[in-house]
Amino acid sequence: MKKSSQVILFCLCTVIWLFPAINIASAETSPEPKVVINNFPLAASDVIFQNNQVYFSLTETKKLDNVTITWNNAAKQLSIKGVHTELLLTVNQVTAHKNGETIKLSAAPFIHNGKTMVPLRFVSEAFDSSVFWNSSTHTVFITKTSPKLIADVQSDSLSIARNAAINMPRVSQLTKSLEPNWETASIQYYFPKGAYDRFIEVNNNSIGYYLVSNNIAFLKWQALIGDQTNTQNNPYFIKRNLINETGILPSFDNTELACFRYMPHVGSTGYSLIQKDNWEDVIFKDASLPQARVNQNYIIVNIPEE
Repeated sequence: MKKSSQVILFCLCTVIWLFPAINIASAETSPEPKVVINNFPLAASDVIFQNNQVYFSLTETKKLDNVTITWNNAAKQLSIKGVHTELLLTVNQVTAHKNGETIKLSAAPFIHNGKTMVPLRFVSEAFDSSVFWNSSTHTVFITKTSPKLIADVQSDSLSIARNAAINMPRVSQLTKSLEPNWETASIQYYFPKGAYDRFIEVNNNSIGYYLVSNNIAFLKWQALIGDQTNTQNNPYFIKRNLINETGILPSFDNTELACFRYMPHVGSTGYSLIQKDNWEDVIFKDASLPQARVNQNYIIVNIPEE
């Protein structure tokens, strides 16, 4: 009898010891998701993962569209109204209404720390946004391209189309996300001559290659720029070592590039056409930018020689 009790006690102790380890491991392998809406990352307090769904704060729906939000405290009911869409949701209820049509939700809105949390995918897609999930970085990208950007990227003016391209909502399906860790006084863009739908961006010590498709700029390759000299790089205009590369970068060895260097402290963009054999000898010309263009981040200018 005594031996049996000792066995039971040992088993109980083993179970108590094991379960915390399982929970910790689960938490480490499933970090809280991050949410980016049209290139704006949401604060961690505005995102919750619960019931196998991602929720975001009701107030953040304004980043999807020019919506108005109405709260009925007595009924615990909220209305999200855009130009063509109106949603009616009730806290802790899985029944919702879209433009008067009854819809069954897979999970109900709820209140957390004083914020009303709503199902991310349902609300985003109800307002004609696209939702992309990057399982490697646990990031949700929500995109809804403005009519202005859609019209401008189709413009006959190459500079307008390029400006629209660099301002498109961005999505990354790369296996890791690289953040710059030091600052410079400029941001640089490189487009193949005559092209608007693909570009390289150099921002601080981060470099990325984007391909524009379906009015979204998809990050296809990224790296950090190191501090050691390297003369054999692709792209050829980077003469330092590239570290933590992820994704696929096409070869630019034989590509003539339209180069733009925007300097926010002086409000101007330097521009030139460069080739692998002469890029270090090229003299950049400066073009001043009206404040209205700077406010739109329309910082790409025309290159007369292009």
